[in-house]
Parts: sequence; C-alpha cells; structure tokens
Amino acid sequence: MKPTPLTPCGNRCFPLTDYNYRPVALDSFNTNYVRGSARSFWNITGDYLKKEARHAFWGEASLFAVMAVTALLPLISNAHALMEFVRATSNY
Repeated sequence: MKPTPLTPCGNRCFPLTDYNYRPVALDSFNTNYVRGSARSFWNITGDYLKKEARHAFWGEASLFAVMAVTALLPLISNAHALMEFVRATSNY
C-alpha cells in the first residue's frame, strides 16, 4: 500500500508525502509454492523438438543454407580483391 499524497493548494500545488509511512510486515508469507529446481536446457530443447518444432524443418534449413552461401560469396570476392590490392601496392 502506498501512502495517500496530500495536495494543499496555495501558491503552488505540490503533493505532500508522509515520510513516516511503514509498510505492513509480511510475517505470514510462505515460500513453499516456489519450484526449487530449474529445468535443464537440453530437456527444454528436447521438449521443443518433440512437440513444437515445425514440420517443414528441412525446407527451412535448406533455405537458410542458400541464404548463407548467398551472403558468403560477396565476402569471398571482397577478400580476393583485397589480396589483389595488397599484392599490387606492395611493390611501391
């Protein structure tokens, strides 16, 4: 529970807060409902692959491979051009 701010309106309207407010103690709070052990990453992954994995996994994997090769070809071309540039300028 938060304290109720008091706002007197005079020349200025600023909220006044009770700074002596003390919250209620939670003596009857019990933590028996908290689950103590966390599940393993491998168990979560296994459950996902068993229940929630898409049926078109191989199609998506092949599309990813095509996209990776498509992105890799310009990088190889740039590396080749950079090596040629270094070879051409190393004589000077």
